[in-house]
Amino acid sequence: MIELFRRVMSRYLPCFFIVLTSFCTSGLVSAQDINQLQRNHDVEIKAWVGKATSNEENRNSPNFSVNEQVILTIEVATPRWFTGGTRIGSVEIPDVIAKQRNQLATNFTERKGGQTWSRQRWEVTLYPQVSGDFVVPPIAVSVQVSAPDGKNVSGTLYTQPIQFSASLPSGLLSDNTQWFTATHVDVNQDWETSSEPLKVGDAITRKVTITAQDSLSVLLPDLLKGESNDSYQTYLQPHQLTDTQTRGDYQSTRTEESVYVIQQGGEFSLPAYEFQWWNSETQQLESIVIEGQSFQAKHTLKSFVKAYFVWIIGLVSTLVLGFVFLLAIKRYYRSRPIPPWLNLHRLLKENRWGEARAALYRQLRVNTSELEMCHADSSDSWQKSSSRMQSGERSSSLIKSMWRKIQTKQNHLKLRIPKALPQLDKLKQRDGIE
Repeated sequence: MIELFRRVMSRYLPCFFIVLTSFCTSGLVSAQDINQLQRNHDVEIKAWVGKATSNEENRNSPNFSVNEQVILTIEVATPRWFTGGTRIGSVEIPDVIAKQRNQLATNFTERKGGQTWSRQRWEVTLYPQVSGDFVVPPIAVSVQVSAPDGKNVSGTLYTQPIQFSASLPSGLLSDNTQWFTATHVDVNQDWETSSEPLKVGDAITRKVTITAQDSLSVLLPDLLKGESNDSYQTYLQPHQLTDTQTRGDYQSTRTEESVYVIQQGGEFSLPAYEFQWWNSETQQLESIVIEGQSFQAKHTLKSFVKAYFVWIIGLVSTLVLGFVFLLAIKRYYRSRPIPPWLNLHRLLKENRWGEARAALYRQLRVNTSELEMCHADSSDSWQKSSSRMQSGERSSSLIKSMWRKIQTKQNHLKLRIPKALPQLDKLKQRDGIE
């Protein structure tokens, strides 16, 4: 009996071990196949864009606005537990910016069919840049879960393709204009001067910060320009872009800084800027104006000469020419009689009233051929002025006004040579001489 048992064991034992090894290997391979676990509903994966619904896989292709933040959600679940880290592959879609802001998944549990499911949810933000239809390709997700036999099974699952579309939200916008989509926007502007009061060579620092909810920092407008003019030179500083996510709230910040170095004194203004954004909550197009500001700067000697160089050259040239002209006049009248008006001015300045009145009578005779002041004009004002002058009133303004009045008489009379001897006319008439 013992000998028979030994013979049977020696004959069939190798076959038994072969069958047992094959069975164990088959069971291990089955247990280590992540796809088998997915077919047995021991692990699930799904993805959707936008808000979650009860049946994401059967949703129609959703439509969004160009530049709008579209949330791509990837969810992995198992009725047991995750035994390792989960990693999702990169998302690449033509004309769509994809960014995974949070590198950690949201973990939670859910009761389903009397079982407690462990779930991991990942979010990727998408920003379509143009109008059209888009397809999110299958995304690879590496997972490691606990199998029903207690073994750890790892592998790669793939999401289903997802379709969505994007279009311009308003006819006032185009793909060629700079704008963005958000749910809320804040703008803050700070000014800082290197000294007070400002002078040429000082600097003004302007910092503009745009904060937007549910947008991306690279989509926020580039406002400050490197524009310079005669009043200031502009130096742009590197932009600061920040994208954060806190408890499902996405916030983007763009900070721009510009330094203006004053080149010349006087008043100058730094420009204002304006941008548009689409409010995806109110479905309205909104505009924001960032105000400019005016400043007053003092000149330095160097900047003053630089700013008014042409005027200074003109003024100096005029003064030099005027001085040369005065010297020429002075030299000219050294050997010639001075003009009557200048002679009168000198006499009045030296209070030589008798000579001044004689000069006035002399000019009366030259301009009007009259010898008496009262005959020069018949107006009451002239008669009064003549009486005041003849009464001996010493008034420079009186004599100057009468001089100007006599000078006007020259314009109303025929130009002629003054008669040296008016009595000759009477003699000619008496003797019949023409």
